[in-house]
Amino acid sequence: MTTSALPLRLSLEAPRRLAAGTLFVRGTPRLREAVRIRLHDGQGTTGLGEALPLPGYSRDDADTAFAVLTELADKTLEVPREASGIAQIAATLAPFDAALVRAPSARFALECALLDLLSRRAGQSAAAWLAKGRQSRALQPVAVSVLLPDDEAGAVATAAQAAARGHTVLKLKVARADRSAAQEMALLGAVRAAADAAAPGAVRLRLDANGEMDPATLQQRLAAWSTFGIELIEEPLAGDALLALPALPLPWAADESLADPTRTAALLALPRYRGPAALVLKPAMLGLLRCFGLAEAAAARRLGVIVTHSLDGDLGFAAACALAQALPQPPWPCGLAPHAGLRRTVAPQAWLPVPTGLGLGVPDWD
Repeated sequence: MTTSALPLRLSLEAPRRLAAGTLFVRGTPRLREAVRIRLHDGQGTTGLGEALPLPGYSRDDADTAFAVLTELADKTLEVPREASGIAQIAATLAPFDAALVRAPSARFALECALLDLLSRRAGQSAAAWLAKGRQSRALQPVAVSVLLPDDEAGAVATAAQAAARGHTVLKLKVARADRSAAQEMALLGAVRAAADAAAPGAVRLRLDANGEMDPATLQQRLAAWSTFGIELIEEPLAGDALLALPALPLPWAADESLADPTRTAALLALPRYRGPAALVLKPAMLGLLRCFGLAEAAAARRLGVIVTHSLDGDLGFAAACALAQALPQPPWPCGLAPHAGLRRTVAPQAWLPVPTGLGLGVPDWD
């Protein structure tokens, strides 16, 4: 066997834990802790990864991620030469699936580190490496949506600013306990007016209920909201309740419900008139590998795909952007606007810029 046919052997440093600050999500403070890792190829190339669970939302925590990554720190990761792109990452992690199943954020950290290292070795950006590995696809142009603030004044002001900047989709959280149905209607009208004043006819609204709508009033409320130029509503009901939805006045997207693979299969099997119009892919929650699989399943069914961050750190954010640009089909406007949890300053733009650096483009921490 020639040297070029042998697997590439990588070593994983012991993980490091550190405080990652506090984010406010739906008005609740979320104290985060990061677990950071480095992969080495023995030839001077390093890949960075980070597990950054979001308390209250992620399926694991920093303690679990740290324990799992510590278990793997003395293992050698072998990258097969015959595979390419995301398949190469999948084959490398396959021997550790049993350990990683209990720590999705640890798996995502390893996926990011492998993506970073392998694309750097290839002299490419992470997005270009992923796209080349998937039948040498060109990078997709990715429009960026903007999540509006929770407070009404901030939502209206941000809507005007984002519309003027060229964003075509603005997202608003709905079905909130702190707003009445009448207040929500008034806010939608104010946001609609602000967007139209800045960019007449150019903006659609995306709503996100986080599974909190009342099934008894769902049809009525969606019908009322449809007058505001709504693109879709994400996760109108929670979990398996989505499987029993009738045809709705608005298109809807599956988001948190995708965490369960069995439910996901059932959602994808629904008839088109009752099923989701799009899938919301959160790489930090679902993993890069699963997101690619879901994107291909969506493309086969002619469903839309939306990639969004989970208030990730710089590495997770960069990986989500790379995924969106390497998809098998152009995504719908993606939730990839910069957010307060990033260490680096990222200028808000209506479209993701074409990556020019190597790997994920995130400098080492030291």
